[in-house]
Amino acid sequence: MSCDARPAIVGLVLLLGMMAAPLFAQTSDLTNNKIGFAYIAPKTEKYVPIMERLKKRRVLEQLSEFVSPLRLPHQFSLVTAECGEANAYYDRLQWSLTLCYELIEDIDRIAPEAGQTKDGFTRDEVVMGETIFVLLHELGHAAFDMLHVPVFGREEDAADQMAIFIPLQFNPRVARTVSRGDFFFFKNQGDPSQWSHFADEHGTSSQRLYNGICWTYGGNPQLIKDVIDAGWLPKERAATCAHEYQLIKTAFIKTVWPFIDEKLMKKVQTRDWLQAPSER
Repeated sequence: MSCDARPAIVGLVLLLGMMAAPLFAQTSDLTNNKIGFAYIAPKTEKYVPIMERLKKRRVLEQLSEFVSPLRLPHQFSLVTAECGEANAYYDRLQWSLTLCYELIEDIDRIAPEAGQTKDGFTRDEVVMGETIFVLLHELGHAAFDMLHVPVFGREEDAADQMAIFIPLQFNPRVARTVSRGDFFFFKNQGDPSQWSHFADEHGTSSQRLYNGICWTYGGNPQLIKDVIDAGWLPKERAATCAHEYQLIKTAFIKTVWPFIDEKLMKKVQTRDWLQAPSER
């Protein structure tokens, strides 16, 4: 998702929303007083159920708890809002991460119908997995900026690496859901061969699909064995995946790990982050 390309109206929407919706602080044992969040009411009625669904799932509360181990240099805001386009982005000027209701609508549209499967994928794993991937991707942008992490190559590729690497540090259920959700989303994005796609700061959908599979396979070969067995990753690329994953891991340890509170991180890693609110 783009961290900069968005309509100018988004800034106005956020400003008006912030005036009406205060940033709430964390209340669990996973706390960081520099992190706040807000669900901003949409102007378009059809997005109200999406906002309510995100609130019921405690998406921002859980995200704030998830990133609580980071030693941040200043305040960091997590926001859901109507943006005018299907997007999610990190704002370097406001130190905020915004998840747009239009993007959730887009993921809902691409995912299999409720109670059905498509190519072996369920609606829940696609919606949940891709939503988590998007949030972690934008957290990558936030980390690079706020922690002054140097990035070689395209920042969008590095953010994708973060979005795949981080779930692999948790239980297999989390990593598998994120990887499969992201795989399905990019696999069903439409025709990636249109020339305009090659001008974007992101890789094409097909490139991001293969990268995600490779990095997951490199970190845990058994986690997505079904996808590998189905022939979705060429053998020539598969042979390099363990090395690619190790490069990501080394970069993370040298650049981001020094900013992490290890005690809080252990608490984060022991929690099952895919439970519904009623299961907690």
